[in-house]
Amino acid sequence: MRIIIAGGGTGGHIFPGLALAEEFLGRDGQNQVLYVGAKGGLEETLLSKEKFPLKLIKSGKFAGEPWLDRVRSLGKLLIGIWQALVIIREFEPEFILGVGGYVSFPVLAAAFILRAPRGIHEQNSYPGLANRVLARISNRVFLSFDSARPHFKGVNQNKFVLAGNPLRKKLLAELAAPEENGKNSRFHILVVGGSQGARRLNKLMIDTVEYLVPVKDKLKIVHMSGSIDQYDLILSYTKNGIRAKVSSFISDMGTELKRADLVISRAGAGAVFEIALAGKPSLLIPYPFAANNHQFINAKYLVDNGAALMFNEDELKGGKRFAEAIKELMADPGRRAQMAALAKSLARAEAAGIIVDEIYKMAGARQ
Repeated sequence: MRIIIAGGGTGGHIFPGLALAEEFLGRDGQNQVLYVGAKGGLEETLLSKEKFPLKLIKSGKFAGEPWLDRVRSLGKLLIGIWQALVIIREFEPEFILGVGGYVSFPVLAAAFILRAPRGIHEQNSYPGLANRVLARISNRVFLSFDSARPHFKGVNQNKFVLAGNPLRKKLLAELAAPEENGKNSRFHILVVGGSQGARRLNKLMIDTVEYLVPVKDKLKIVHMSGSIDQYDLILSYTKNGIRAKVSSFISDMGTELKRADLVISRAGAGAVFEIALAGKPSLLIPYPFAANNHQFINAKYLVDNGAALMFNEDELKGGKRFAEAIKELMADPGRRAQMAALAKSLARAEAAGIIVDEIYKMAGARQ
C-alpha cells in the first residue's frame, strides 16, 4: 500500500506526520510512504535523513499577509497544485493525508482534482485556515481534540474521527522504558519551548531564576532553549547557582519527560499530548500570537481537567509570580501526584494506530 503524507512548516505539523509514516511503514514491509513538503520549510532539514523519500513543492501563505504577497502566494499555490498533480500521478498513492501547514493545501487540492482518497489531520483545538477549507473536500477529518469539531462549519459529521495527536515511536519507547536506578533527589523541572525554542519563554525563565535562589539546592532544570538564547540562559542559571542543563534541542524528549517532576511548556498540540502520556503535572504558557489563540484552547484540555495550570505571558512579567507557582508545586507532592494522574488519563497513545487503521479500512472498501 502506498500513501502520501503532506505538511510542514513547524514541528507541530511535521512530527505527527513522521509518527504516522512510522506507523504505516511498521504495518507491512511492502508499504511505501512519500512525504511532500514545502521548499524552504523546516521539513526540508528535519526529514532529509528519514527512510522515505521527500518531495518539495511550492506553496503560498495567505492568512495575515499583505494583499500583494497574497497575489504572489496565489501564483505559488497554482504551481504547487500542478507539481502535486505530477507527483500523485507518478506515485499512484492509495491514500493522501494532509497534516497541516500551507503545503498541505496544493497536495489535497490535487488529490481532489484526481478523485484520490484523501484526508486531513488537525492537531490543534482550533483548525487553521488551510484545514478548515480542506475538510470540505476530504473523505476523513482526523482530530486531536474533539473541541475542534464545531469550527469546521458545514462539514459532514460522518467525516470526523477523534484520534489524538500521533507521537513518534522513539518517544513512546522512551516513556515506556524501565525507571532509572538512583533517581536524583533534586526536584527536576523540564522547560520546553517547542521544536525551535521560545524566546519569550526563555526570557521569562531568566527573570524567574533569581526568585528560585532560596530553593536552588533542591532544584535541577533541563531547558530546551533553541539556539539564540542558549548562552544567555546558561549564564543566568550559573550566576544564580541553579544546576541546569540548557540545550538548543532535546533529541530524547521521552527520557527527559520521564525524569521530570514538573514540566513548563508552551501548549502546542504535540506538547500537550506528550505531557499527558508522560503523566506529568505542568505549568503551561500558551504562545499568545498563535493563530486563533489555539494554544490557549489546547491548554484548556489539561487545565479544565485539573492536570495543569495555565498562565498568560502578560501576568508573569518580572518572574516573581511564576517562581511562586513553581515553589508551591514543589512543596505539594500530593497535588502534583493528582495532576499527574489526571494528565495520564487524558493521553491518547494509540493516535497513530487509529488513523492508520481508518486508512486501511478506506483502502479496503475501495478494493
